[in-house]
Formats: sequence, structure tokens, C-alpha cells
Amino acid sequence: MLLRAFGPAGAPFAGPADPAAVLGLARRFEMAARIAARQGRERLAGELGAETAEGFARDRVAATAAGLRLMALAGRVAEVAAIVGAPVAFLKFVALERSGVLAAGSRDACDVDVLVPEDQAGELWRALVTAGWRDSGLPAPEHHLPALAHPEEGAVEIHRRLLGVRPHGRPSATLASLESDGLLVPWPDFPGRCSTPSREIQAAHVLVHGLGAHGYWPSSYSLLKMVADLIDLGAFDDPSPTWLGWVERDVPGEEAVAVRRLCVRLAAGEDPTGWQRPEETMLRHIVAGRLDPEYEQALRMGLFRAQPSDRSRPAQLARAVLGAILLSDAQIDALYGRPRGRLGYLGRRLARPFDLLRRLGRYGAHWVRVQR
Repeated sequence: MLLRAFGPAGAPFAGPADPAAVLGLARRFEMAARIAARQGRERLAGELGAETAEGFARDRVAATAAGLRLMALAGRVAEVAAIVGAPVAFLKFVALERSGVLAAGSRDACDVDVLVPEDQAGELWRALVTAGWRDSGLPAPEHHLPALAHPEEGAVEIHRRLLGVRPHGRPSATLASLESDGLLVPWPDFPGRCSTPSREIQAAHVLVHGLGAHGYWPSSYSLLKMVADLIDLGAFDDPSPTWLGWVERDVPGEEAVAVRRLCVRLAAGEDPTGWQRPEETMLRHIVAGRLDPEYEQALRMGLFRAQPSDRSRPAQLARAVLGAILLSDAQIDALYGRPRGRLGYLGRRLARPFDLLRRLGRYGAHWVRVQR
């Protein structure tokens, strides 16, 4: 899977491999569409058989359709932003797609993320609600407003800043600071004032989003997608990229080095057997997070660890504790299922502190066993 997802096209494979297991593993790490786009049906059929190659091809078709839908959604968001006079910078999938670094149908995504001036974010959010989007009911984190969902057009997140991306040592980047630093690439063919961040900013955001936001929650985001995005962006074509200094406050240096070395070696098609630290440790973390249930549970002890933030550590910890205890209706529905009535919500809120302690005890037990 790693060789076909990241290595040179057509690099020889030692084999043999179980075709169904390869496809299942690729899907588990959300790499099937990428492999299909990079290798093609004919090569995959020769290596894994026609039936498995067809499975890879179907995943690529699904990713292509999702990508087209999200690009259309980006255009719709741009139209609404133009009406209210808000400039927007598209992030993540849309930025990668518009930057021309993705092979067609190689990456799946589920929403459109936009960076908006802090004083206009609320105005755009309300304009989208007027246009048919609905508040998801999920609480707003530090860096973006509550997610919006539309029954037909899709989900949108309106960001106020890129937490953990700090060019020149300043606080986390905003649209205004990126514009003043010349780190935005305009889109003249979109309505209003649209842009994407430069590739350096995109790479910094990918790394912080992967390790900072999801490094301890592998079930919510496959970290191999982070690896893929960094390779596609050419983030480590320079052996000492300056943008790594923009994330050093929130991504430990040894982790950044591990990711850089991992990307370089995977792109070269090297066999991971026998690798040394730190890239071997990082790869084990990425793989075990999705394949080892006990390890995945143990990682949840990182619930209260420091994450990318512009707040003080005590304030961040207090918000994490309160956020874990005081759940919204939407969070209760997601965690426990929708209760029959309001009394059900009240009961689950009253029981939440005790359930949280039980969960932390279970996570701690897994953590102790993993450390052994």
C-alpha cells in the first residue's frame, strides 16, 4: 500500500500480496483512490487481479464525484461571500485542488473550509444560513465558527485563523496577515475576492492539522492523508524548508523531522523494514493508530494535552475540561444516540461526568498496557 500510494510509479514490488487485504487496508487508511489515480487500472489488474483493480477504480470514481461537488460548493460559497463583501481564502482540499497538485480523483474530502477576516466571519456565517445552510449544533472551537451543513450542497467551515501557523513568529495567521505578507494566491476567475494560501502556508497548515489536531485521534483523520498532502505539495523538496519554523511552537521539532524523513523515504519507494528512529516511530504511530484498537484507545489519554492555540495553557485546559463535560445536543446525539425527549438530554448531561471518568479509566488502562 505504501509503495503504490507514495513511491515512484511502476516501482517493482517484491510480492506476493493478498488482493482483498491490500484493497481493504488501502480503504482503511483512505488511500485507495490515491493508489488508483497514481497506478492506473491496468497495472493494478496485473498485480492484484481485475476484480480488485475494479474496486480501486470505484473508489477513484467516488472521490472524483466528491471533488466535483466540493468545487461547485466552493463556487457557491464564493458567490455568497461576494454578496456580503467578504474576501475568502479556500483551505485544505479546495486549496490543494486549485493549486494543481492533485491527480484527478486521488483525494476524498467531505467539506469546504474557508478563511475569512475575523470581523466578517459572523456575517458570512449568517448569510450562508439565510441561503439554506444549517447550524450543525456542534460547539465552535477556537479557530472557526460552528460548522454549517446543507442538505444538498454540503458542509462548510468558516475559519477565523490558522491555529499554529505563525509566519515570522507572530500569532496564528489570519487572512489579513497572510495578505500583508504576500502569502495568498488570488483566484481571478471566482466571484468576489477569492484566493488560496501559498504552498508554504498550506504545508504548514497540513502539518499542524495532522499532528497538532489529529495526532492523538487517528480514527477521525488518517495521518497518511497528511503524508500524501505534504508530498503532493512538494513540502520537503527543500531539505530545510523555512516554513517548518512557522509551526515549531505547536509541532515538536523531533516530530517535524520524523514526518519530513518519512515523506522523503516513502516518496523514494524505500521498504520501511529496518528503518531507524524517528521516521520508523512515526510510521508505527500512524499504522497502529488505525490497526491496533488498544493503541487507538490509549491515545485518547491525550484528550487534555496541549493543542495548537493562541490561548494560555490554563485557559486552554479549562476549556478542554468544560468542553468534555458540557456537551451540546448534537454531541450527545453523536456520542450516545438521540434520546426520546428533553429529559433524556438532561439525564445524559448529569451522567456525563461519571461516564467521562469511566472512559478515562479505560483509556488509562490501555495506556499502561501499551507502555509495557
